[in-house]
Amino acid sequence: MSQRSRPLYQEIADELLTEIRSGKVPVGAMMPTEMELRERFGVSRHTIREAMRQLGDMGLLTRQAGLGTIVKATEARGTYTQSIGTLDELLRYPPETTLQVSSSEAVKADSVLAATLGCKKGEDWIRISGLRSLDKGKRPICWTDVYVIPEYARLADEIGKEPIPVYRLVEKLFGENVNEVKLDLFADRVPEAVADALKVAPGTPALVVVRRYAGHKKRVFEVSVSIHPQDRFTYSAELRREW
Repeated sequence: MSQRSRPLYQEIADELLTEIRSGKVPVGAMMPTEMELRERFGVSRHTIREAMRQLGDMGLLTRQAGLGTIVKATEARGTYTQSIGTLDELLRYPPETTLQVSSSEAVKADSVLAATLGCKKGEDWIRISGLRSLDKGKRPICWTDVYVIPEYARLADEIGKEPIPVYRLVEKLFGENVNEVKLDLFADRVPEAVADALKVAPGTPALVVVRRYAGHKKRVFEVSVSIHPQDRFTYSAELRREW
């Protein structure tokens, strides 16, 4: 395999996923045993188990007592799982997802928006809105509103040209340095305004993720608010104590 930019278990999961989708390991067939996979990839038991767990979470594999692991499907079910191993992985979406911008407009923060952005009421912002999805919109993961300070308004024209997170794009275009990030996750419901785009009914339970990026002198220059309908997205984190 090539030099890694992602966790090894993810690369192994991707390779096995390719074999499942190509029919090399068809639906109903047994997956290789854990020992066979360890020998094939030259990795630990833990790495193989994590790769298989990824495929299981996607709904592609199922375990049957006394038999082993069987291929259940060739395509992932609606939910998307993001496994997090580093802080940077927590702040960005995987590269296989895309954000398609649908609108960009100047807004003035009212009391509700000011509380979300962590700014003063009446401040001016640029709101860039769009749908993040797999397969170019066929499987929407979330609706995202990205708020940036007015001097970064041209960001809307640059999103999607490169497969990098929006905050990295801000750093590249404007020389901004991310010194602090605050992340909030909470339960809410899908607003009527974005329900059709997300292909769900208004009021559907949702996971909302708010990321606030601060630079020099703790000035917040970007805030993203992402609404994930239930069963569409999962954060999966694994933490280890270093001895």
